[in-house]
Parts: sequence; C-alpha cells; structure tokens
Amino acid sequence: MRPNTSANHRHVQQSDLPPEQIHTLDPVPKGRLAACVIAFLLGSWMLAVPVALIDQLKDAPGPGPAIVSGIVIALGVATAGLGGFLFFNARDRRRPWSVALIGTLAASVIAAVMSATQPAYGLLLTAPAIVAGVPALIALARDASRT
Repeated sequence: MRPNTSANHRHVQQSDLPPEQIHTLDPVPKGRLAACVIAFLLGSWMLAVPVALIDQLKDAPGPGPAIVSGIVIALGVATAGLGGFLFFNARDRRRPWSVALIGTLAASVIAAVMSATQPAYGLLLTAPAIVAGVPALIALARDASRT
C-alpha cells in the first residue's frame, strides 16, 4: 500500500503561504506581563507569611491579628489568582480583568501596610508591597489607561 502523496495530505509550512494569509499576534506589553508576575509573587508571599507566622499569631492577644491575617490571606489569594490568570492571558485586552487586578493589588498593598500594625508581622509584608506592589500598580494603571 502506497502512502497518499496528494496535496491534501502534505504538511503546509508558513513559507508556503502568501503573505496576506500569515497572521502574527501583537506583542505582549512587557509592563503588563511584569506587573502580573509581581502581583502573583506578592499574592503568594502574602499567603506564605501568615502560614510561617502561625505560632506567633495564634498566641497574640485580641482579635486584631486574626482579622488582619484573614484579610491578608483573602487578598493574597485574589491577587495571586488574578495575577496568574492575566499572566497566561496577557493578550486579553478586556478592561474588567485589568481593573479587577488593579483593585486587588491596591487592596493587597493597603493590607500589607496595615499588617505593620501587628507586632508579629513587622515589615514582612509592608516592604515587598511598597517596593514591588506600588511599581506594579503604576505599570498596570498605565496599561489600563491605554486600552
């Protein structure tokens, strides 16, 4: 039995196509990509710190550390989730996703600064939020204003 060598069964390469049939995707904005990575890393850090400090936090007096930890964990999940989602969908130009990430990242930065009021946290969340979170917010805001 001979293999079918007709044109219907051969592999078409890009060089075989006329230029008007070749579609290239727009480049991914590097600022958006970097901001998504930073948002994911900051959100992950916000999840890791309360887990690492669980022994110190459970012995702290009053409801303050528990409330702050709950807020930090919830915002960490939201920020890491949206940052990761938008990283893998970086060409998606829908404004609601960008606004949602900007909102969760801003709330995460505020929660990280708020966590500095608890002695167990110290600057473990505040420093990364200010050093990395604020520039990511600026990059996302610039990117969102262009769309």
